[in-house]
Amino acid sequence: MKKKIVGLILSVCMLMPCTFSVNAAQNNASSNTEASLDYDEQQVDQEDGQSPMLRSSQSKSYKIPGDKGTLTSNAWRTTGNGTESGNTLQWDYQVSAVYAGSKSVESIRTTWKGQASLRSSATFNLGVNQSGVVAGAGSSWQTVTTPEKYWENDNGSKESSVRSNMVISPKKDYRADTISIINTARVYLKGDAKPYTITAGA
Repeated sequence: MKKKIVGLILSVCMLMPCTFSVNAAQNNASSNTEASLDYDEQQVDQEDGQSPMLRSSQSKSYKIPGDKGTLTSNAWRTTGNGTESGNTLQWDYQVSAVYAGSKSVESIRTTWKGQASLRSSATFNLGVNQSGVVAGAGSSWQTVTTPEKYWENDNGSKESSVRSNMVISPKKDYRADTISIINTARVYLKGDAKPYTITAGA
């Protein structure tokens, strides 16, 4: 009987994608636990039945001295000059902090910000509360940086992750190929007063 059930599950998975994930909505952003997610540069995959997404990504790791494990900062975003929606350009992104090691975690935080070249009072928003920035009114290009946002877990979890989207409006006042997302991972280990950090960007 068990063999028949396993065979049936395998048959279904060969006919359609089988995806298992853990999701929790926080601050209008989706927090997605994906410690094993492959952040390879220019990764192409298919999610939620949508078209494959081309990604720009980076995964930076820091080996904590004293054999205390490894902290990794992950950042990815969709590539190109955004998806047009009305008079806006939009990019999906995800950031995370992941600790791998035997030590207990006091707290782990992922802190991120966006950056782009804009003009003429264009707006740039990270898709979470109070995270926008407005360019100056002049016609010259200016590099603007959003306020930093963070998500922190202090419940013993070894990761902190957020997924959302970046929006620029109007689209004509965005300078092509200047969008970026920068993420800093920080961890406090129990019994260790020193924070450990590492930054990645995409």
